[in-house]
Amino acid sequence: MDIYLQMTIWLLKPQVWVIIGLAFIIFEVMDNSTIFFLPMGIGAEIIALWIYLFNANTLPLSDWYWILSYWIIISVLIAFIMSKMKKHKKSKNALRDEDINNY
Repeated sequence: MDIYLQMTIWLLKPQVWVIIGLAFIIFEVMDNSTIFFLPMGIGAEIIALWIYLFNANTLPLSDWYWILSYWIIISVLIAFIMSKMKKHKKSKNALRDEDINNY
């Protein structure tokens, strides 16, 4: 069996994406950087949900590289949103953080 066909078969299964997502979330728990592993895990879970809800036959993609492309795009968007939320939270507490007595 061709490697191209095998990749397509495996990456169109939502169970594979759930496992990938959980692995990245576990890596995030161990690393705690919140900028790399967590968005990739959430992106993988979104892809798994997408494949589960819209059967593989109805997806607008038929090749494994399109699925990986969508996963990368979703992960980058989630990382961007998370960084914006983190900056907004910091700027909201900026006056409180300026006092040396606040721990």
